Amino acid sequence: MLRRSVLFALASALVIGLVGCGSPSNEPAPGSIDGVGEPAWTQDATVYEVFVPDASAEGTFQGLIGRLDEIQKMGVNTLWLMPIHPIGKERRKSDIGALGSPYSIRDYYDVNPDYGTKADFRALVDSVHARDMHIIIDLVANHTAWDHPWLEEHPDMYSDGPIDGFTVPVLNGDTTDWTDVVELDFETPRTRQELIDVMQYWVREFDIDGYRADVAHAVPLDFWESAIDSVEAHKEVLMLAEAAGGEMHTVGFDQTYAWPFYGALKRVWEKDVPVRTLATQVDTTLAKLPDAARRLRFTTNHDETMWDAPPPVLFDGREGAKAAFVLATSMPGAPLVYNGQELGVADSVSFFARTPYDWSQAPDVRRFYRNYLGLYGDSPALRTGTLTVHTPDAEDVLVYERATNTDSLLFAVNVRDASHEVPLPDGYADVSLTDALTGASVEGPTLPIEGYGYRVLRRAAAE
Repeated sequence: MLRRSVLFALASALVIGLVGCGSPSNEPAPGSIDGVGEPAWTQDATVYEVFVPDASAEGTFQGLIGRLDEIQKMGVNTLWLMPIHPIGKERRKSDIGALGSPYSIRDYYDVNPDYGTKADFRALVDSVHARDMHIIIDLVANHTAWDHPWLEEHPDMYSDGPIDGFTVPVLNGDTTDWTDVVELDFETPRTRQELIDVMQYWVREFDIDGYRADVAHAVPLDFWESAIDSVEAHKEVLMLAEAAGGEMHTVGFDQTYAWPFYGALKRVWEKDVPVRTLATQVDTTLAKLPDAARRLRFTTNHDETMWDAPPPVLFDGREGAKAAFVLATSMPGAPLVYNGQELGVADSVSFFARTPYDWSQAPDVRRFYRNYLGLYGDSPALRTGTLTVHTPDAEDVLVYERATNTDSLLFAVNVRDASHEVPLPDGYADVSLTDALTGASVEGPTLPIEGYGYRVLRRAAAE
């Protein structure tokens, strides 16, 4: 079993070098944590979130297999499947959608029959691996459906409460409106062991590559430490926590959600907050992360597309949504695309119901994601490079660099619907440059950038 011990890096307070984008924390950043960032592919993950009913015309595992080549060509190397298990029927929220919530799990050891069979799921995993891609699935550890067999067979596994002796989940001291699920009790050893057995099962029997842990912050940290160690004794996996706290990494999670950045990004668009606040937010967060930990960076996911709004609505149209995605995912971390996002969908989409897409629509938006994520996959600077902000006082256009010893990219992202012209920083103004997305030459000491424009520049190779 792995042992995770936090090693404090006294030499530097920053995990990733940042220049001119705010005052770094006075607290030393954690150093390495055993298992975090392993195996190596987790450092290069580009994640595609899949709601199986929506991800293909068939809405099945087999239908998703038919789309894998297309997804891979978009630059994706890691699939995250929302819960694949049978959905509870008792107290189902059918008024929101006929399917009910996929996060109401009736059987952790089976697959939703609407998606196919276990053999179909195995074929999906094998097809993903045959393309040198990876696949993780959602793990819902905080609660189950009311008709999960555990509730009748082992009621001691559940928290006491006012609903027939049980309770819906309670988060941060407040009772949720998740009336279709019942909260598990982690003070009970059986609860912990049963869920560890579940986690081991899908890795051992189907060779999946990890888990995205739903509401991970609502589950005790010491459970996660034991559970992750137990799984990684069999296979090193990617562990993604739906949580923003850096403490999740200390127990073995490789990735956490960049929720604070997402909130700050929306404020830049909605309230005309200066773009420099994003650089400050990144600085503050990265200074507290351990080595090899990654933030999952996004402009939407299943919750945001359903309960908030899709990117074209939040970021003032498709062009604004593109600029927001470039800005978010060019920060150190791992990019996330939610299925349908690459179609420029502007309507809220429920994951309590099926919404099939025409995957041939919006070719210009699909081309954007393919070109940008292709660059991401080809650029060491984008995946692992240090971040240097050249415009720490910026109001509207953030200019910054991602760089390794062998690769560097200069970004300029305009968060306003008005053209600007920005000076190129030292080291870029007097050299030949090319647009990394188009290959076009760029000359002059200043860089014109249209409303909601973004430029990605690379020094031209010497002749």
